[in-house]
Amino acid sequence: MSVVVGQTFWQYINNFILGENAPGGGNTICKSGGIIWIVAPNTSEVSRLWNSRDDAVTTATACTGSTGWFVPTVGQLQNPGYTCRTYWDSYSSAVYWSSTETNSNVACCVDFSLGYSGDLLKGYGNSCCVRAFRCVTY
Repeated sequence: MSVVVGQTFWQYINNFILGENAPGGGNTICKSGGIIWIVAPNTSEVSRLWNSRDDAVTTATACTGSTGWFVPTVGQLQNPGYTCRTYWDSYSSAVYWSSTETNSNVACCVDFSLGYSGDLLKGYGNSCCVRAFRCVTY
């Protein structure tokens, strides 16, 4: 559901439908506890080494014109990220980086083919997917 001329954001929230375009870009994937979770459009997904993961935020901002994007923690990437992946516009069955660090050399990721989290070296030779999220409170 997109906000139409004359429709307020609050009317949008009252008519909220998972998987539809959110005002300001992205897809709504979850509404819970006063928070609407939005995943950036697939056109903003990047494949990067962990140290360049914030390129997903820059790309999401450029694609949507909206601010407030962030790379989710491993917990957020698992739920609502992986749990609500059917509401994304599309996703890869590859590994996605989170913003969570284990130590100075290792960071957490989530495998979207199986749903489990794990640790990878930040300089992992094959880049992993990164998708930005944003939240709206209601």
